[in-house]
Amino acid sequence: SDTPCWFWDGSGDNPYFGLLGLADAIVVTADSVSMVSEACATGKPVHVIELDGGSAKFARFHEALRRAGITRPFNGTLESWTYDAPDDTARVAAEIVHRISS
Repeated sequence: SDTPCWFWDGSGDNPYFGLLGLADAIVVTADSVSMVSEACATGKPVHVIELDGGSAKFARFHEALRRAGITRPFNGTLESWTYDAPDDTARVAAEIVHRISS
């Protein structure tokens, strides 16, 4: 009840990426690959709240992030750890070059 919170009312610029940048740790739900990916790109600790009913594809995505030390399941406590933020831009660019030259 004493936890500070703030709700964006939709007016002005969307503060989403600014809030991600200011966060010490991030808690996300497992149902959005985009939300998890954006959180992981910050290099901040990312805690994932598991949800029932996810696909096998989502399960593989989350397992890969856990094995890489990027995310951890949310257990009710915010922990701190470090990892190298994924550089998907370089990986995608290399794949495009590979496919064009094949």
